[in-house]
Amino acid sequence: MPALFLALLVLYVLLGAPSVTFHGDEAMQVYMSSDYATIFFDRAPERLLSYPPFAIDSDAHLRLINGSVNRYLIGLSWHLGGYPRESLPPRPGWDWGLSYADNVATGHRPAPDFMTLARASSALLTGAAVLLMFAIGWRVGGAPAAVLASLIFALHPVVLLNGRRAMQEGAMLAFGLLMVYAALLIVSAGDGTRRRAVGRWTLLAAAGALTLASKHSGVIFLAAAYAWAAVDAAWRGLRLGDLTMRRAAGRFALLIISGVVTLALWVALSPALWSAPLERFGDLLAARAELLDIQVAIDPVAPMPFDQRLLEIVRQPFTTPAQHFEVASWGEAPAVQDEIAAYLASPLSGAPYGVVVGGALTVFAGIGAVAALRRRQSAWLALWAGVVALSLLANPLPWQRYYLPLIPPAILLAAVGMRYSYGVVRRAFSEKDA
Repeated sequence: MPALFLALLVLYVLLGAPSVTFHGDEAMQVYMSSDYATIFFDRAPERLLSYPPFAIDSDAHLRLINGSVNRYLIGLSWHLGGYPRESLPPRPGWDWGLSYADNVATGHRPAPDFMTLARASSALLTGAAVLLMFAIGWRVGGAPAAVLASLIFALHPVVLLNGRRAMQEGAMLAFGLLMVYAALLIVSAGDGTRRRAVGRWTLLAAAGALTLASKHSGVIFLAAAYAWAAVDAAWRGLRLGDLTMRRAAGRFALLIISGVVTLALWVALSPALWSAPLERFGDLLAARAELLDIQVAIDPVAPMPFDQRLLEIVRQPFTTPAQHFEVASWGEAPAVQDEIAAYLASPLSGAPYGVVVGGALTVFAGIGAVAALRRRQSAWLALWAGVVALSLLANPLPWQRYYLPLIPPAILLAAVGMRYSYGVVRRAFSEKDA
């Protein structure tokens, strides 16, 4: 029965991919999937090395500021689908200096059939994220939490919108949640055999590298997973006994080794860093800061004041409608308006939780945070949500995509909160009847 339930949820995610509204960044990701052809057709990975100066929207710049996993998977998709490299849009994928109509007229928007294929990998990874939400929920709250968490996640309109697109969010969610699950295995499984322990730490390192290589903001998942593992190791070290102290020290050593392996694998997956990893990392930070300044300058409500940032942390997980575009001029195109209206009218666009249902989920998430702290097995959920929330206080933009990493822990907390509330009500009625 659980297998059928999960299969239907994954199928729901996949069926909506062809009709999800188009975003200009999809065209950019598709254009950059030419890196796949450079590696596997031309067998010339050295062409992907990047050197300054990094002019905005140049190949080197796009390669530096974006993850690599998504563009390789898009390349694999159109390759398996029989499309040639010539099917890709012209540089830089989407020209934000042109209007929507001019971009379409100049071939910057790929054909619908091609876009469906390009979205396949991201939609599949979002489907995998549904399975991981079920697995994590099962470990922290049993079958009820697993069912609730995976169902809310699979029907979440913001997850569906961003996860189905040919962008980096689907990969970030899948590998980020895989990393969290690996950390959960490490913390909950005890010491066990050396082989199993090494396997769990290896999974953590590999998932961490893939998360970073999917989208750089996936570092939030790394921070939460490694913070959780570090707190667990410290907690074990506080117990009395030299043996426990030695085991705690061993866990800290594994934590450090895993972190180093994560960074090394991330560099290996990121050709833009190959020429001089430390220098290119500095260039990456500078390029991201420059891009953020531009985004803040063009957004009329940015930078958000501190109280607005706090409010968005509460609102974004459940009560804010899905944001189909960030640049206001995008929504002025009639074709875009029609596309959004058609998608929202479809039953495949998810469950618009709104103020009532979304507000209830927000309350349950708060209850779940309190309930989670009562049990060591689930206390890390509050830590995870707290790490993400703190990082978002530094976000000056009201762009929904930046809040996506907050949605999984918020959903899991809501599931725990609902399970806990049900138990309280049930016990209350049982005592009354007695």
